[in-house]
Amino acid sequence: MLINFIASGQEHHIGIKAGGNLAKFTDASGNDYRYRNRGDFKFKPGFSAGAFYNLGSGNYQLQAEALFSLQGTQVNKDDLSYPIFNNNGDQVSSSNYDYKYEVHEWSILVPLMSRIFVTKGLFLEAGPQATFILERNLTSDYQVLEGENDRFIMRDGDSFDFGINLGMGHHITPSLLVDFRAYAGFLKRENEIKSIILNLSLEYRIW
Repeated sequence: MLINFIASGQEHHIGIKAGGNLAKFTDASGNDYRYRNRGDFKFKPGFSAGAFYNLGSGNYQLQAEALFSLQGTQVNKDDLSYPIFNNNGDQVSSSNYDYKYEVHEWSILVPLMSRIFVTKGLFLEAGPQATFILERNLTSDYQVLEGENDRFIMRDGDSFDFGINLGMGHHITPSLLVDFRAYAGFLKRENEIKSIILNLSLEYRIW
């Protein structure tokens, strides 16, 4: 079926695309006590940029992409505590403090999107996406106090993710379009998290 589609395809396009994203992790640890209480996951901004190949026939298009992306999550941990002592050196109480940090994942994204045009310029799209995570690093303006257990910090991570994109877009001109997608990861990474990414981008057809 795909071979017949390619053989009868009337339009081929190559182009570039770039845009911004909002990404976060979601808690998928369930009742596994080893991974609970990492903190609250919040959206963090990122970006993606790369190239695409588009094959179209009628109101249907198949688009393969290769994108370089920065995504990840923000993590807010607000239940850490430090002891308060009296003049005799005895602990009399404790007080909570916050620790916030961002997880940055530098990744290669490989989406394969099917597009159906519902009007001349407006389309709906869906398709799988493989993510190859090249590097994870952390940034924070906060400090964990000396003696505090910091095993909740997500320093290491898996190097692969797989999920699905759902989205829609619209042609501004025949060569330029705007595209919005929502990605949901299928895999439970590090036994505890899944990814959600919202992406808004511009595509430009070079040929």
